[in-house]
Amino acid sequence: MTRPLLLHVGYHKTATTWMQNALFTPVHGYRQVLSHKEVFDGLLRPHGLQFAPDAMRDLIAERRAQVPDNETPVISSELISGNPFFGGRESDDYARRLRDVAPDARILVSIREQTRILPSVYMQYIRRGGTMPIARFFDGESELGYFGFAPEHFEYDRLVGLYQDLFGAENVFVLPQEGLRKAMDDTAASLAEFAGNTGFQGLSPEARKVRGASDPEYAVPVLRRVNHIRTSALDRTPAISLGPASDSVFKGTSYLLRRPFVNSMFKARTPVSDYVRSRFAGHYAASNARLRDLVRHPVDLTSYK
Repeated sequence: MTRPLLLHVGYHKTATTWMQNALFTPVHGYRQVLSHKEVFDGLLRPHGLQFAPDAMRDLIAERRAQVPDNETPVISSELISGNPFFGGRESDDYARRLRDVAPDARILVSIREQTRILPSVYMQYIRRGGTMPIARFFDGESELGYFGFAPEHFEYDRLVGLYQDLFGAENVFVLPQEGLRKAMDDTAASLAEFAGNTGFQGLSPEARKVRGASDPEYAVPVLRRVNHIRTSALDRTPAISLGPASDSVFKGTSYLLRRPFVNSMFKARTPVSDYVRSRFAGHYAASNARLRDLVRHPVDLTSYK
């Protein structure tokens, strides 16, 4: 276990799936030692009054011992940054749990400029079965004690600062998704250097392929209404349910709305992005300024206003 453990904690919607499926692989000198389910069951699911770090600490040590000497062990799960639909309020508790189970780890925090990540979060909310209109979702808390979206969850300096306090500022690496888009090779190489991954020799051709596409924003009014008849993670018992067929209805509707003939007519309609830019204009300026002061390694945050 001579190589340090790299802990990738999210955020959601920052190319985390690409990193897990394409970057953190043996061909790039990495090996993932826990699955999403193992992270959830051992680190996140336990109630705060019941969490005991010993079992997770032992499992991580066991898995790290199995990693070849020429590979860097990785745990990557955006779940650790908290659930953005409900404000990510558990993210600080999860960070402290990580310190208890892997105090020698190096931390990767992947981020994305807020006016771009917030629309993606809402579109993910729709894909997971959400039914709230755009403004209602971003309003957050609607009843005392019942939490919803919280804009402070995306004030990145707060979580980055906490991880720096827990693990040391030199052991926290901030990776903007924009860097992967503009300079994929250089960004991946910088991360490998931070992780102590001497086996990284550049990205494979497979890792360069762009995967997946979100539902278009113009589809929101239709997909949101389909969710009223769909059993989903956010609504287990809808008033009207088509049962297992409801997922097929959603997927079929999504497919049709992404067809070129529909896209050509409505692609200019971006109601979620328009709302976010208006609602949160200037909201994150102070946080992003603090983030620039916190980050110890060279990183381009010029788009973060």
